[in-house]
Amino acid sequence: MSVRNGDKPLLLVAMMLSLALMLAGFTIGFQADMAAQSESPQPMSPEAGLTWLSALGRILAANVPALCLLFSGVITGGVSTLIAWPLTAIYIGSTMRLGRTHMGIGEVVASIWIYAPIEFLGLLLGAGAGLIPVAAAIRSALSASEAAGPLRQYLAMFPLALKIFGIASVLVLAAALLEATVLVTKGFSP
Repeated sequence: MSVRNGDKPLLLVAMMLSLALMLAGFTIGFQADMAAQSESPQPMSPEAGLTWLSALGRILAANVPALCLLFSGVITGGVSTLIAWPLTAIYIGSTMRLGRTHMGIGEVVASIWIYAPIEFLGLLLGAGAGLIPVAAAIRSALSASEAAGPLRQYLAMFPLALKIFGIASVLVLAAALLEATVLVTKGFSP
């Protein structure tokens, strides 16, 4: 994927905003005490019959819509991404706190280290891609040297946003494949 030199700062700004939204949401979610009142995840009984394929389906059923929602900012002027990404990150943070409360941080890290960074990177890229067109429009509106108007710049960034979304989708799929394997191996349901 090639990025024009003039678009590299724009790409960096969108990704840094995505990272800031993720970290803020994660921190809020991790600090929330919602998790302390939840029940501990229980290993599945052998009769429950969770297969790798059913685990993968459940994971994808949760992660693909989340990724699409994060990317939807590409058509809403960034608004849906600015709302959905911190809320998604709050959920991730509270889930991490739940795991730490009931299993301990060592067990949580041992369970998710192989897939969580890939999944989070995919979501981060998807949210960043949802912000790129609006960042281009804002840059155009604030710049005296931009020849094209904000709407034209907004639309011109769609191909780059779609390429990044494609990469994010592959990462989320790869993480789901790994997560399904981990869950079935450890006997937990998603």
